[in-house]
Amino acid sequence: MSPFTSSAVLLVGSEQIPVEAELAELTPAGGPQWGGLLRGAPGPLAALLQRGLDIRVRWSDGQEGTIRLARVLRTDDQGRLIVAFLGEGTSPAG
Repeated sequence: MSPFTSSAVLLVGSEQIPVEAELAELTPAGGPQWGGLLRGAPGPLAALLQRGLDIRVRWSDGQEGTIRLARVLRTDDQGRLIVAFLGEGTSPAG
């Protein structure tokens, strides 16, 4: 998978938040995975993300995938979340 950026919707509990996703194939020691960064989610969403709820992303083509947090959440200079994640299952097409 070539790296790409796409509009997406982050689905957490009953929340649906528009975000920008930067995606790429990763090659950790355990074999290839896909993941990236989600940008643009409001800062108060951090509590929901860290509660262990099912986290899904709906890509611009309508497909949905499950993701899990890859590290501690950060915020940008405007207070929006930057979410590093790893995807589960088949990677979205770029």
